[in-house]
This record gives sequence, structure tokens and C-alpha cells, in this order.
Amino acid sequence: MTELDIIQSVYKELISKIGKTGIPVDLRAKSVIGTVQDDPFDTWIELEIKKALPKTFEIFHSGSLTTPDLIVRDKKSGIIVGLEIKKLIQKSNGSDSRGLTIDYNSSLPCGSTLIKVGEDTIVIPCFYLFALLDNSSRNIVTLIIIDGDFLNYDFDLHKEAKYSNYTEYNHGPYGEGSVRHRKMYTYPNPLNSKISEFHLRQILIAKKADFDKAKDKKNITEQIVREDKYGNSFYYYLKDDTKSVISKESSLATLKDIFDACKNRQPKERTAAMPVIPPLKEK
Repeated sequence: MTELDIIQSVYKELISKIGKTGIPVDLRAKSVIGTVQDDPFDTWIELEIKKALPKTFEIFHSGSLTTPDLIVRDKKSGIIVGLEIKKLIQKSNGSDSRGLTIDYNSSLPCGSTLIKVGEDTIVIPCFYLFALLDNSSRNIVTLIIIDGDFLNYDFDLHKEAKYSNYTEYNHGPYGEGSVRHRKMYTYPNPLNSKISEFHLRQILIAKKADFDKAKDKKNITEQIVREDKYGNSFYYYLKDDTKSVISKESSLATLKDIFDACKNRQPKERTAAMPVIPPLKEK
């Protein structure tokens, strides 16, 4: 079993529940899932992973503001894969609540990440699960599970980001303050409702080379070409198990420029916000 086989098992478990209004979600109250930082949606995903995988698999929570959210390990083979979870709630008009980009607090996305096994630091593959929930938070209307390299393949940049936060002390006229320098990264939002190729679908996206090694190659409906700024092209397959298709590479639709709107953004000059009041009236 490969890392992609593990992710495919999770994907299949989730879409097995799909109905007319999406994938129903059973969220437990925060008061019964653990600490106040625990996300009920992450807890629900964990339960679904346990249903999808054999009992030889164990799941670990990384903790608040630590990437990835969940770590899955097969005790028999030793295979480990990370899963970062991102969810948004649909607006009343049906669009997503973010648009072009989504926040990645202090750790930009990547298809590889660092974890510790005991005292040993190792590199593991990392996938990202994006879910757009309807207003009632009872159904997933868009589900995208994606190889983190689709968003950023630069592992060195990812590592640099993990260690770039710092706190400045002795701040202010009395030297009693401090400033926490914590970077906020905004990278593409696959849940953007304007991306018609993804919106309201339940899909899995992974490298073509990884699908070539995976057990299940069914229902691959499109290939996506990601072109970086250096002229390199990276091929990914899009799997849609909500459709039944015969996959032939020669007949696959090819998608390009998925996130071009992000690439074409221009920097904006920031101004200091301050309150405005009317001047005194002349007597």
C-alpha cells in the first residue's frame, strides 16, 4: 500500500456517503470532543479515516496551529502520511467565504513536511483536504483532497517558513512590550467558487507518477498541468469517483492555469486605518 492508496481509501469512505445535497457531516459539540481548540470537523474526519483504514493504522493529532492536522501511520508497513484540513462555510449566495486565497498560518503548504518520531526528525508526504460546507454545516458541497505539492513543491521554502517566526522583546517606551512576528501566508484557495473545474465536485488530485503506482486507477477524468515560473511542467491526475468512466490518457481533458487569478494579483499600497470624525461646526 502506497501513501496515495491510503488517501484514496479515505476519499472513498467520504464520498460513499454522498447524497443529493453533498456529503452529510455529523459534527459533535465542542464540549464533548476535547479542548476548546479541537475542531469538531477535524474530529469527524478522524472518525471517517478510522472507518476507511484497517485496524493496523493509528492516527495522531498534531495540536493547535501545527501542520499537518492529522498524521496517519500504518503499524505494519511503517508508512506515514500527513493530512492538513481546511474548511470553509458557504455564503448564502452559494459562493465560498474566501475567494482567491486562503490563509496558511505560519506554515505555507507543501507536499512534504517534517515530523518527529520520538527524537528522530523525518520527512513525510502531506495531503490537503479542502471542504466547503453549506450554511447549515451539515453537508460538504465541495470536497477536494490534493497533494500539497500541487500548491507548493518547494520543501526548502516550507522549512524556512516553519522557523521564520520570532518574538521581539523590550518593546515600547517602557521596554515592557513585545511584538510577535508571525507570518501569514495566503496561497490559492481550491474551494474558490469561481474555479468551475473544482466547484461543487468531490475529487482527489495527485501526481500522475503516484497514480501510476497506485492500486486503483479508475475514474481518472482529467489531467492537470502545473507550470512553474521556471518553465517546468508537472502532471497531476484528477480522480472523480462520483462518475463512472473508463480512463484513457489519450482521451483525458487537460486543465491548465487553474490558479492564474492568484498569479495575476498586484501589490496594494497599505494605509494606516484611523477613525474619522467631523470638524467642529462654527458658532
